[in-house]
Amino acid sequence: MKNKTPFTIILLITSIFVLAACGGQATPTRESLQLTQDTPTSEVQQAVSGMSIAKSVLLDPALAVDADSQMIVVNVYETLVKMQDNAPVPSLAISAIPSQDGLEYTINLRPGVKFHDGSPLNADAVIANFSRWFDPTDPARGSGTYDAWLTAFNGFKDEVDADGKAKSTFDGGEKVDETTILLHLNTPDPDFLTKLTNPAFSIVNPTALNAAEFGMSAGKDGGTGPYMISTFTDSSLTLTPFADYWNPSTATSGNMEFSLSK
Repeated sequence: MKNKTPFTIILLITSIFVLAACGGQATPTRESLQLTQDTPTSEVQQAVSGMSIAKSVLLDPALAVDADSQMIVVNVYETLVKMQDNAPVPSLAISAIPSQDGLEYTINLRPGVKFHDGSPLNADAVIANFSRWFDPTDPARGSGTYDAWLTAFNGFKDEVDADGKAKSTFDGGEKVDETTILLHLNTPDPDFLTKLTNPAFSIVNPTALNAAEFGMSAGKDGGTGPYMISTFTDSSLTLTPFADYWNPSTATSGNMEFSLSK
């Protein structure tokens, strides 16, 4: 597979995450790299062309919780890191480096990744997505409840508990440069990267998030994945291979056709 070396690096870095968070006192266990039972992994039903899926399929990754919706989402969208062999490995990010106290993660994006409309993946796009998930006042928020975020990080921006402490373990993100983001935590979380493998935290083109036709036609779904939405009607959904996908070795040449009937 293309870019094997960064995948090896990230597995080493993942071990360092927990070590740094624990002050260097212990080696992380396999268990510490797995999601809790309450946090879904990115392993969802494999999409097979010709399947019948629910008419209610939802193509907004942040709000898609049913199996049919997630099956489509993971082919169209991608997260910063993904699950492989029960551990987080690179996807849109090639590295994620924690601070010594475990309260900051420096995320370095994979170069050359394009959204389906041809625009480049960059730090601004990633920050826009984190803002949407975290900040209830974000213009792209909509009316969703963002349950996956709440389960993973315990709260949203400016929410405090009875003692006046922030409910959320996440504390915001900032752009360092075009391909680098700094993510802040309120408390060390050795499972932080693993939580980000949830398909709900797929990175969507901000242009698509603000468009009325989000997910409804070719190039406008806002994804970076190996497939893009080419048609989406009341009775059918078609996914077409994305010609400019960053990792062509994982892409296929045929369309995937789904009927919306159940």
